[in-house]
Amino acid sequence: MIMKYLLVSLFLLTSCGGPFSKDTTELNFVNKSKKVIEDQQALKIKREAEKRLFDQQKIQMWNEINLEAKNSFMVIKPLFDNKCMNCHDSNFKLPLYGRLFGKINPVKKHQDDGLKVLDYSEGFPFKALGNPPQVALLKSIRSAFIERTMPLKSFTSVYPKKKINSTDEQLLLNWIDPIIKKFEVYENKFNTVDASIPSKAQRILELRCFRCHANGNAKGGFGNMENTTALLKGKYFDADNFEKSELFQSINSGEMPPSRLEALSDEEINYVRSWLEIESKKVN
Repeated sequence: MIMKYLLVSLFLLTSCGGPFSKDTTELNFVNKSKKVIEDQQALKIKREAEKRLFDQQKIQMWNEINLEAKNSFMVIKPLFDNKCMNCHDSNFKLPLYGRLFGKINPVKKHQDDGLKVLDYSEGFPFKALGNPPQVALLKSIRSAFIERTMPLKSFTSVYPKKKINSTDEQLLLNWIDPIIKKFEVYENKFNTVDASIPSKAQRILELRCFRCHANGNAKGGFGNMENTTALLKGKYFDADNFEKSELFQSINSGEMPPSRLEALSDEEINYVRSWLEIESKKVN
């Protein structure tokens, strides 16, 4: 009986001193902690490498598009010089009648206003007050050629040869459409990380509205759209009835942007509507 008891006790002591011993448990814990740290470090290194690659690809694609546009613009620049130089090239010197009484001279004013929205004097990328996205400038130029809104009628009535014709339009489209497409591919690939409603809505406004109403531009007396806080506290937004706000009504009705070719799609309008609804609920 005693022998049997001793054998059972010895067996239990041997079992408890096996893989479940304190030393072994501590060793396993240390090994496991070390592996977790190593995995975390490896993941961090991997993500940093992916971020560097992403940034490199973004810069490379941006440079390639801009270089192509810069070089190809020189081919079509004579068209711009013929039709647009008077108001959109800061190197162009107005004739004497346009320089007299500069502050009240309508010719000088047209040139000053024109240079604010587009200055191609240094080639591509184009300059404009507030540095709007190049794709926004390109789409505006495209619309102006197709809809014949530029040059101004007051200008072409005096210089009829400056009117845009079908040949001019086709020359422009052959150059500008592939460039716009590449900018849109770039935008979709690299600038759509934040898919939230506010982010998308504000990006839509930046591409469609900022050229005339932000960053120093205040066409029609309406500017400062880049300052979201001020915009939502201003007279163009009604938190109690956001759909009746002038900001939304002008977009929803198609009044703004003035070009039908740049009008917001139903999806884009819905993003703006949803964003304004979110903002109105914050107030109410």
